[in-house]
Amino acid sequence: MGNKVRWNGASKEFPFIKEWAKENNIKLTPVCPENELLGTPRPSIRLIQVGDEVHAHAGKNEISEQLRQTSKNILERHPDAVGFIGIANSPTCGVSAGVKKRGSTMKGIFHLAADFPTCEVNQLKNEQGRESFLRRVVKWSNG
Repeated sequence: MGNKVRWNGASKEFPFIKEWAKENNIKLTPVCPENELLGTPRPSIRLIQVGDEVHAHAGKNEISEQLRQTSKNILERHPDAVGFIGIANSPTCGVSAGVKKRGSTMKGIFHLAADFPTCEVNQLKNEQGRESFLRRVVKWSNG
């Protein structure tokens, strides 16, 4: 959405998403669990495999439960939400977040918390991706 909430105080804006949402009568609401929990700027968050669990670390602090709770709180504040569009490579908002010591990726924490369709902004860069996500949102809304 262009808000300066990235870990280093930068922003990412995707005007094509705003235009697509407007054309499809979709209300976009910016959320950022990492910013809400830690503010901006903040240490970058790393996901690390520890035994059978994945832990989230911001610097030396383990913040997995706090990120899960913050994500849950955001979802509770937006009970009418029907979909989520995250940012690629984000440990919270990426669909394919890297995990150290795991050798694979996983869905980011917010994607795991949501019970409705989610995707990354990169998946919406073409018409086919936008139509696919919109179909999933409509199906979920009607289901």
